[in-house]
Amino acid sequence: MTEHPAPAQEPLTISVIAPCFNEEFNIPALVERVLGVLDRGKLSGELILVDDGSSDGTRRVIEELEVKHPGRVVGRFHARNSGIAAGWKTGVAAARGAYVVVIDADLQYQPEDILRLYRTLIESSVDVVQGWRSAVGRQRGTRFHLSRGLNVLLNTGFGMKLHDNKSGFAICAREVMQDLLSYEGNYHYWQSFIMVAAHAKGYSYRDIETLFENRKQGKSFLDKGAYKASLLSLSDIGTALYEYRLQKAVPDVATQFLKRYPVLDRTPRRTASRELEWRAYMAAFDHTHWLITRDVEHYYNTLNKTQWLAPSQMRELQDEKLRRLVRHAYRNVPYYRARMNEAGIHPDDIRTQDDLHKLPMLSKDDVRAHIYFDIMSENHDKSDILKITTSGSTGEPFVCYADRQQLEFRWAATLRSQEWTGYRFGDPCVRLWHQTLGMSPSQVRKEKADAFFLRRKFIPVFEMREEILPDIIRQVSESEPTLVDGYAEALNLIGQYIKVHGGLEHRPRGVMSSAQMLPDNSRAIIEEAFGCRVFDKYGGREFSGIAYECEAHQGHHVVSEGFIVEILRDGRPAAPGEVGEVVITDLNNYCMPFIRYRIGDLAEAVDNSKACGCGRGMPRIGKIEGRVQSIIQGMDGRYLPGTFFAHYLKEYDYAFKLYQVVQEQPEEMIFKVVKGSRYSDDVLQEVLGTFRQYLGESMRIDVQFVDNLDMVRTGKRLASVSRIKVDFQRNAPDKVQV
Repeated sequence: MTEHPAPAQEPLTISVIAPCFNEEFNIPALVERVLGVLDRGKLSGELILVDDGSSDGTRRVIEELEVKHPGRVVGRFHARNSGIAAGWKTGVAAARGAYVVVIDADLQYQPEDILRLYRTLIESSVDVVQGWRSAVGRQRGTRFHLSRGLNVLLNTGFGMKLHDNKSGFAICAREVMQDLLSYEGNYHYWQSFIMVAAHAKGYSYRDIETLFENRKQGKSFLDKGAYKASLLSLSDIGTALYEYRLQKAVPDVATQFLKRYPVLDRTPRRTASRELEWRAYMAAFDHTHWLITRDVEHYYNTLNKTQWLAPSQMRELQDEKLRRLVRHAYRNVPYYRARMNEAGIHPDDIRTQDDLHKLPMLSKDDVRAHIYFDIMSENHDKSDILKITTSGSTGEPFVCYADRQQLEFRWAATLRSQEWTGYRFGDPCVRLWHQTLGMSPSQVRKEKADAFFLRRKFIPVFEMREEILPDIIRQVSESEPTLVDGYAEALNLIGQYIKVHGGLEHRPRGVMSSAQMLPDNSRAIIEEAFGCRVFDKYGGREFSGIAYECEAHQGHHVVSEGFIVEILRDGRPAAPGEVGEVVITDLNNYCMPFIRYRIGDLAEAVDNSKACGCGRGMPRIGKIEGRVQSIIQGMDGRYLPGTFFAHYLKEYDYAFKLYQVVQEQPEEMIFKVVKGSRYSDDVLQEVLGTFRQYLGESMRIDVQFVDNLDMVRTGKRLASVSRIKVDFQRNAPDKVQV
C-alpha cells in the first residue's frame, strides 16, 4: 500500500485563523462554513481555532472538531485571555498555508466572503485585501457610531481612505502577516491597526464590501464596555502614531525574519573611541552622501546577523523576498506583467527558487529596449532613484536605475564584506580607483568629505605606466592602510613591480581585488608582494558587490540577502566544477526589477551542500571565469573563455609584455602583442600552435604588433574581446511546464 504523508506535512494554499473567546456555540457552524468554502473554491486549507483563555466549553469543542476533521481543523490554546492580536500571532505561527485569512469566530463576518477576498488578492495581485463591514442590515447603535468615528480618526491620522480601517477581516501572504504582526508598541487593541501597519510598511492593499450580521450567539466584550474600549483605542492611536508615522521602520524584510530566527551577531565590538567615531560618522552621514541616508546603519547591523543564518534559513529568507518581488513586478511593472501573462504565469506560481526557471530571462537588450517604456516601476518616487551607467568596456554603454533602499543595502553589504578581510571601520584604507569620475561638483565635495571620515585614500589608476609605479607604491606605504582595494590588473602590475624593485614599506592586513578576473598566478604575485591574503570580489555596476571571498577562501559568498545567483548551462543549473552563465535576480531593487538577468559573466558552480569553513550560511560560487563577451569561438563549436589566455600566457610574460585577443568574425581572431624583452618568432609560433590546438587547426590568426594597449575609461585592460554572440542557454527548453 502506498503511504501518503500526514496532512500536517502537506503544503496548503490558505490558513484561516479565528481567535475564540467563549464561542462554544458559534464554532461548529464556523467550521462547517469555512471548510465548505474551501471545498467550493477547490482550495487546500485549514482552519486554526485559537482558544484565547475561554471560561466556557470552547476548548472542548475545538478538540472534538480536531478529531472530526484531522489536518483541516487545528486547535491552539492560550492559558489566559491575551487578545485578538495575540491570537493572530499564535495562529500564524502554526499556519501552513501560503496565505492567511484572519476572521472573528462570532460569525458576524461571513465565511463565504473568504473566497471573494482570496480571488481579489490573486486577481489584483495586491499584498493585502480587507473586507469592510457593509452598513446593510447593521444596527445603528452606539458601537456602530463609535466604530465610524474611529475609522475617521484612523484615516485622518495616517493619511488613508479606507471604508472601514479597523476591520479585522483580511487576507495576505503568510510572511506579510508575520511582518504586520511584528509591532513594537504596547497596545490594548492592536487588531484595529492591521491596515495602518500595511500602509506604513509600504504594502499595497484593497478593500471590498462584505456583509456583516449582528451576533446571534454569545456576547462580545464590547457589549458592556464600548465607551471604555473607545478610550483605550484613542490611547492606542497615540502609540500607533509614534510607531507608524514618527518612528517609521526601515523597510527591511530581514528585520522581522530575524525575530523568527534569532542569531547571534558575532561582529567584533568596536573600542569606545571607534564607537564615538562611528556615531559621529552616522550623524553626518546624510550630509556626506547623496540619495542614501543613515538607514545604512540598520542594513549593516542586520546583515551582520543574517550572515550567520543556517543555509536553509537563508534560502527561506531569499524565497520570501522573491515572492514579494515577483508580486510587485507583476502588479507595478508592465514589462514583467506582459511577459508573465505571455508565459501563462501568475505570481502565485513562484513560491521558491525552485520555481525561478518558469520565468523568462532578462537580457541587456531587453533592458535597453524597454528602459524608457515599461520596465520601470509605476509606483516609485522618482526622487529616490539613481541613474547608473556602465563604462561600456564590453561594447555599448548600459543604463539602469536603482532605488534608495537598494543603494543603502549595497553600502552596508560592502562594509560587511570589507570587514571579512580584517579591516574595521575607521582603519586607514587605500582604493586604487577613480574617486570622482562623472560626479557633479556637490557630489565631489561629499565624496571627499566621506573619504576623510573613513580615512580612505584614492589613488587613480587610469594609466599604469612603469614610471609612475614608484609614486603609487610610495603613496600606499605612507597611508599605512589596513586594506588595499583595487582593480585586479592594477594590483597585479604593482605586485610585479614590488617583487623586482621593492618599495612597499607597510604591509596591509588584506587586499581586495575586484572588477576583473583574478587568475591564480596573479593572486600569488599580489599576495607575495603585499605580504597578505587577497580577498576577491565579484560585482557589476548594475548591482555593486554580488559575491565576496571570506577568510576561508573557499569560493565567493553570494550577498544572498540581496541576490539569487544562478549558474546555468543550457537552462539547467551547472554541476559543481562546471562553468556556466551567471544569471542574477536582485531581491531589493523595486524601481527597476532585475529578475533572472543575464549579466554576461561566466563562473564556476560549487557544491553548496558542503558548508564553508567560515560558518556563514550564504551560498557560494567558484572562480569567476570572465565575461561571455570574452569567449573566443573556434572551429566546429569549440570555444575558449577569456581565462584560458590569462592562465596559458602567464608563462610567456618574458616574451609578451602585453597582449589582447580580439574576435570580430567567425573562424578568425586577432592577436595583438606588445613585445617583451625576450620575444622571439619561435615563441610566437609555439603560442599560435597551442591556440590552434584548442580552437582548430584551420583557425585564422592575424598577429598585430603594437606599442601599447590602452585601458578603457575606468582603468581596466581587456585580455580578450569578442563581438560574436555566444549563448550559453541555446539548448535550453523553449517552454517550461508551470
